[in-house]
Amino acid sequence: MMRWRAHRFFVLMVLTVAGLGCGPHTLDVSSPVALGRSLVKLREPLSVDERALFDESLQYLVGEFPLRQDGSAVPSPERVVERYRPLGGLTADAIMSTAQMGRLREVRSAVERLEIGREASEAARLQLRSFRFSEVQVYKRNRGYLEWPVIQIKATNDTNHMVHLVHFRAALLNSGDEMPWLVEEFDHVVFDGLAPGERGVWRIEPNQREWIRLIDPHPELEFTLEALRLEALGGKVLTTANWGLVEARRLELYQQTLDRIQTTESLALDSPPYPETAEQDPLLDASRQASNSS
Repeated sequence: MMRWRAHRFFVLMVLTVAGLGCGPHTLDVSSPVALGRSLVKLREPLSVDERALFDESLQYLVGEFPLRQDGSAVPSPERVVERYRPLGGLTADAIMSTAQMGRLREVRSAVERLEIGREASEAARLQLRSFRFSEVQVYKRNRGYLEWPVIQIKATNDTNHMVHLVHFRAALLNSGDEMPWLVEEFDHVVFDGLAPGERGVWRIEPNQREWIRLIDPHPELEFTLEALRLEALGGKVLTTANWGLVEARRLELYQQTLDRIQTTESLALDSPPYPETAEQDPLLDASRQASNSS
């Protein structure tokens, strides 16, 4: 009887150890060879969509490796392992979950920062809308051997204050882009002041010659002109805001990215805010810092 019990205990131990060996595969970062083999094993049981998310997760957490002309990776095998080391011991599901949570935090944080800026500038924006620009024309003048653009605008002061300086921004926006295609800010001084209800025609010579593009129609580009700060005589600030159409467009794009992440199996790395420009999330530090140090 004792011999049978001992045999049964031995069999149970063998089955237990075997069962542990059949658990989910994890990332092995003990060597370059082990890393490569474990990556293959992690991808094997995944569906096509899951593999796409897995690859995207690794790109987000570890980064992409530049290749030589012969197709080989630039970093040494040891550096590749160092990039993956913070993910060692994780399953494929854990890697994808880590990337999804990090990307969600990243995008939500960007959305929240913009929403805070919008709320802080809301009252000022209502006042700034009363200072309007219209009838924008762009023409060319000679500056030495170059043709240079001149922007002519009509400004209307519908505020209740005499305005002596206007800080405004001109931007060319391209649909789907996080940053304006072209942007420039100006300070225009009105020496005699622009009284409530008055209009003035201003001619502005920008610093960037690319504004000459406005002379020819470019339907893919949207031109915007908006006041950001109004000052009275002596530099007294009447109203100022750090929010405008550029920021509103960026918030719209970020919200679209957030919706895409939440409703699809994707990290939306090809949509703004892009990981390389987003503010660093301290919860992603280990893998992202390892990637940057390589």
